[in-house]
Amino acid sequence: MLINVGERSVYVDGEAVDLTSLEFDLLLYLVQTDGKVVSRERIINAVWGVNTDPLTNIVDVYIRRLRKKIDRHPEQSFIETKRGVGYRFSAK
Repeated sequence: MLINVGERSVYVDGEAVDLTSLEFDLLLYLVQTDGKVVSRERIINAVWGVNTDPLTNIVDVYIRRLRKKIDRHPEQSFIETKRGVGYRFSAK
């Protein structure tokens, strides 16, 4: 995966991936956490910039959308779920 921050573009296997602004911000945030597991609440605060109900599923919805766009092999997702804790980016 190649992420060009200046152009706000993402390439997987040399192919451009069309991401919305929020999808790009979410991916970039996960990448910048250096493989650490990040809670849904921290993701909401960092990406959406608001204190939102931590029980909302907005993060899960955007993670699912992002996975559909960037994962070429679902069994080897770039985004790992740590059940009950949060998510982390893993460049496999």
